[in-house]
Amino acid sequence: MARRKSNRNKYQSRKAIAKHPKRQENKLDKRRLIILACEDEKSARFYFEHYFELLKTSRKLSCLSCVVATHQHTDPTGVLKDLLNFSDVYGNTYKDYDHRWIVIDRDEERCGGGGHTLQNFNEALQKASKNRPAIKVAWSNPSFEVWYLLHFHYHNTAIDRDQVIVKLKQAMSTPYEKNDPDMFSKLSNLEKPQGRELAIRYGRRLHDDAKQAGLQPADTNPGTSVYELVEVLLQLRKPLGSCVSLW
Repeated sequence: MARRKSNRNKYQSRKAIAKHPKRQENKLDKRRLIILACEDEKSARFYFEHYFELLKTSRKLSCLSCVVATHQHTDPTGVLKDLLNFSDVYGNTYKDYDHRWIVIDRDEERCGGGGHTLQNFNEALQKASKNRPAIKVAWSNPSFEVWYLLHFHYHNTAIDRDQVIVKLKQAMSTPYEKNDPDMFSKLSNLEKPQGRELAIRYGRRLHDDAKQAGLQPADTNPGTSVYELVEVLLQLRKPLGSCVSLW
């Protein structure tokens, strides 16, 4: 009778891995995939970090593969500088990533303070497009929350950032907080992908209509190109050589 193989070696192997988590990290794909720099430390950052976590899990990627640059500035040109100045402990810069994006808002100046100038916004767009390697811009006008609002319904009349928040709260039927880390789940979790699909469709529609009218991003209110970044992330979720989505 053949001898039954012992599970002892398998047990010892699992035990060794548990003791040495770095070995698990070494087995992950360390390809520098995508890097972002965000204008705010809360809403946009929390939203895209959730995408990054799903991406790293589904593709078995290292924590170095999907990165949000350190937040130092709250104006568009400053956000671009955050990306350009990025360097990790291994000496990698934004140039080492396949996809490079900044996430900014038009956010017009307000009488009581806040917001930034038209020149600042346009300068960020121009410098990003002329940079080599090129940097893509996920812009929103007037604010990032326009992207959230499009998950619920189409809106194509001019609106200010405060009105966006009011309409978003009405659409959600719950309070909205910029520092809510669960907004990704509330808007586009696995059980409700149609919200994300609607937002992509509506975002592209606003973008195309503005382009046909000859409007620049600063004049496109409401408008957003965030849908382009989301489409990139959805494409990246597929393993190389596969057409099957993992989430």
